[in-house]
Amino acid sequence: MKVNKAIYLNFNNVIQDRVFINVGFLVKEIHIKSACLTALTPVAAGSELYFTLVSDLTNNEPIAQLYNSSTYSASQFCDVSFKPAQPITVNGTYTFSLFEPYGTPATTTSADCVISMILEFNGVDEIEH
Repeated sequence: MKVNKAIYLNFNNVIQDRVFINVGFLVKEIHIKSACLTALTPVAAGSELYFTLVSDLTNNEPIAQLYNSSTYSASQFCDVSFKPAQPITVNGTYTFSLFEPYGTPATTTSADCVISMILEFNGVDEIEH
């Protein structure tokens, strides 16, 4: 089986957000198809940086790099995969965190910063290409 899920995160001057995700089968691979950061209020000059998004859903491996800007949206298309050593159950609340290019936790400077993603979950019966 395979299923795509839209995930919505809200980073309002915080370094992480949590979201509940449930997939009804064992997952052997997670493929990040798309990820967009949108700053709805102006970002201060000098704060337009690329952030790295990580999550405990993927053992804190990187999911995407996103540009913190209220003028531009970057990194809509992603081609990042996570394949655990053993299939996993995805059914719980997962934490997503942003990091600055220096590796330090990032606090968004926009009062309304949202991230939307499309994640593809591949089951154990899915044929490898």
